[in-house]
Amino acid sequence: MPELPEVETVVRGLQSTIVGETIVDLEIPWEKALQPESAYDSLIDKTIRRVSRRAKFIIIELNIGALVVHLRMTGKLTPVFPEKHITVILHFRSGNALYFQDMRKFGRMVYTDDPAELVEHLGPEPLSDHFTPQRFIKMLQSKQRIIKPLLLDQSFLAGLGNIYVDEALFQAGIHPQSIASAIPGKNSKLLHKAIQNILSASIKAQGTTILNFSHGDNQSGTYQAALQVYGRKAQSCLVCETAIEKIKLGQRGTHFVQIVKRNSKQIITY
Repeated sequence: MPELPEVETVVRGLQSTIVGETIVDLEIPWEKALQPESAYDSLIDKTIRRVSRRAKFIIIELNIGALVVHLRMTGKLTPVFPEKHITVILHFRSGNALYFQDMRKFGRMVYTDDPAELVEHLGPEPLSDHFTPQRFIKMLQSKQRIIKPLLLDQSFLAGLGNIYVDEALFQAGIHPQSIASAIPGKNSKLLHKAIQNILSASIKAQGTTILNFSHGDNQSGTYQAALQVYGRKAQSCLVCETAIEKIKLGQRGTHFVQIVKRNSKQIITY
C-alpha cells in the first residue's frame, strides 16, 4: 500500500497537471470505485482548485466539494492512458483526462461536500510543525500498546505504513514488540527523528517502489535502495552484520536486528 511519501509524490505530480481543469464527463468501469452513486451529477462542470494530502488520502478540492481518494493496495492516478485495470476516468474540458487505475480494485474515490469529515479520525501528520518530540513522547507514554501496530494505527499517527515503521524502529534502536509507554525518552526522541528523516528522504526520492508503486508517466520511486531492514530477511545488517530477522506482528511482516550482549541478559535492538 502506498504510504505517506508515495501519496505525497502523487499529489505533487497532480498539482502540476490537473489544477484548473474542469470535469465535463466521467466513465466508471468499476461502479464501486466512485461513491456515492450520485457523484456523477455532482462532479459535472466542477473545476479542480487544489490537490493536497492528509495521511494516505488524496484530496482533490473542487469549486464546490471535493474528491477524496484512497489508493489502497494498487491504486494509481495518472494523466496517461493505462491499457487496463481502469476503474474511473475524469474527462476535462481541455481534452485531457485523469485515470484511476487499480488492478485489485480496492481503491476508492468519494465525493463529499466536507472532506474534513472523512479525515477527522486521523492522528497528527508526522512532518507537521506541531508534531514535536515532546508531543510524541507524551503520545507514547499514554499507550500500553506494542509499538509496531501502534505506529501503523492511523488514528495515532497518520501516514505511516509497514515499510517506514520497520525502518524507523531500526534506526531508533527499538524492538518492534516494545510497549510504547516503556520506551526510554532517549529512544523516543530518536524514533521521532528517524520518522521525520526517513519520510523526508523518501519524498525526495519520490517514494519506494518494491512491487507496483508508480506515479506520473509510470515512473518508479527510488528510496528502496536506501532501505536498511525492510525486505532484507536473513541478509546481513548494514550496521553490525547480524542477520536481519522477520516475524509476524499484528499480521504484518516485521523486520529487525537483534543483538544479545554476551555479559548480560539485556537485548539491544537496532
